[in-house]
Amino acid sequence: MSYFFTYVLGYYQPSGKRANLGTVVHKVMECLAACKKELQDSDKKRLSVNDDAIGEIKFTPKNLYEDKIVSDLLKRSYDHYTSKCEHSYTKADFKFCDELVKTCLTYNNGQFDPRNRNILCPEASFDLPIEEPWANFEYTDKEGQLIKGQLAIKGTIDLVTKIEDDMIEVIDWKSGQRKNWATGEVKTYDKLMDDAQLLLYNYAITKIFPDYKQSIMTIFFIRDGGPFSMCFDKSDQDKFLKKLENRFYEIQNNKNPKPLSPSRSDFRCTRLCYFHKNNWPGTNQTMCRYVENKIKTEGYDKTVEDCTKPGFDMNFYSAPG
Repeated sequence: MSYFFTYVLGYYQPSGKRANLGTVVHKVMECLAACKKELQDSDKKRLSVNDDAIGEIKFTPKNLYEDKIVSDLLKRSYDHYTSKCEHSYTKADFKFCDELVKTCLTYNNGQFDPRNRNILCPEASFDLPIEEPWANFEYTDKEGQLIKGQLAIKGTIDLVTKIEDDMIEVIDWKSGQRKNWATGEVKTYDKLMDDAQLLLYNYAITKIFPDYKQSIMTIFFIRDGGPFSMCFDKSDQDKFLKKLENRFYEIQNNKNPKPLSPSRSDFRCTRLCYFHKNNWPGTNQTMCRYVENKIKTEGYDKTVEDCTKPGFDMNFYSAPG
């Protein structure tokens, strides 16, 4: 039901406070990587990069490695993401971000500090068609026009670095807990080897950087276990495609999206879900109940027609998703 609200009807859950603080940390790491990439590619003594969120960052080959630039990036990132947010923030929140940034940069003597890496691409975006027979689709839009297309995967990878001439490493920063929110299970190495996001990233990276024969996928749980690194091979690409095919058909054939808990008694409904905690406009029913009842009484297509958020187009994609 949450997927249906987000990707079909166009209603988004506002980011939680901790999620916004995680974005602050991500932005610092992204900017450091962008600066290091500029340093690699230029022999100038005074350098700069322009970030879409915090603006121009000026630096020199020397001060890029000083603590001051990290402090400056953190303050600018924190101010940007907290000033445009409905949540209230305190000095403790800034300290939380500062501690997470320091953990990223100092772990194992700076092993994951972007400034100590050979940067291939910070924030690598991809938009890749799945060239498999099952990935073709067609449907009739509300004007009666037949639409044909092909499933594509789209996303953004935090950081891609070069390890050796034929080896790259993907690094993904996670500021949350190391668990599956759907099941509550802790993500062990075995579970990470089967993690859909990492398998997707591995598949995408083989298409974006085909000249590199080997890739390491590292997911860095900043405050819950540190880095976990996996090496995938061709069999994992096949595994990903099979998972994607199954999910593609599951979504395609689902005409009756269901809530996580029919009674809405699960804590993820009562404490986390925006669609359960807020009413559908003009009614005394929660958004989740209202849409579920409408599907039952008027059908899926009528619900999509009546309940899609004004101006939303499910065919339009904006990074990071």
